[in-house]
Amino acid sequence: MAGLSLKAMKLRWRFIILGLVVVALLTASYQLVEKYLAQQSQALEQRINAEMEWVLVFSQDLDAGSVIGLEHLQQRKFPPAYISDDWLRPNDAMAVVGNSVENFVSAGEPVILGHLGKVRRSSFSDKIAPGEYAVTATVGIEQVHHGLLAVGNRVTLVAGGFGGSALRMLTDIEVLALDRQQSDAAGAQLAVTATFRLRAEQAIEFEQLRQSGFALWLQHPEAEYPVLNETPPPLLFVISKQGAH
Repeated sequence: MAGLSLKAMKLRWRFIILGLVVVALLTASYQLVEKYLAQQSQALEQRINAEMEWVLVFSQDLDAGSVIGLEHLQQRKFPPAYISDDWLRPNDAMAVVGNSVENFVSAGEPVILGHLGKVRRSSFSDKIAPGEYAVTATVGIEQVHHGLLAVGNRVTLVAGGFGGSALRMLTDIEVLALDRQQSDAAGAQLAVTATFRLRAEQAIEFEQLRQSGFALWLQHPEAEYPVLNETPPPLLFVISKQGAH
């Protein structure tokens, strides 16, 4: 009897240990499957998120006739299949601000052309403020400093100084755009035109400067540069037997 009882106990412990091993294996398998599914779900979410596109939506409810402010707008991602041609994008926000909504709109609703009375699409001209002009001029390789000139640089435009004429300057002029179409000896693409941000009075003066040709001096991005007014050299008259000349 004692021998049978001992065998039964050993058999019971074997079943208990086997059960624990099975439970441990099932738990580990469940955790591995759960981890794999989480990784796959995250990868799918990232892939879908990468394919989604930003659109402009209303951040709050607006009644018909309400004037849209920047605080009434936000951006949200949508699948491309859901986006229509008349949905506006985040870069259209400044063109939407100041317009009034034609009908009631709810928070989260995409901003579409049908919501607005008149809307102007954003363009390059939005880079200039009221009273400013974007003026484009042809430049040579030396004027773009052999390709080192970049959009956003500030320059001084210089003309005159020929035949006794005074040197004329326009300082702290921002470069808005460069048209890279010509190549230097090494084959690098260089600009043939540069577009400058000019106030009205500067634009008028620049049109006078470019008639006689102008030079482009590159400035430090933060330093202030004074206008160096240069007066023409005095004329000297030499008196000789032949007369003054």
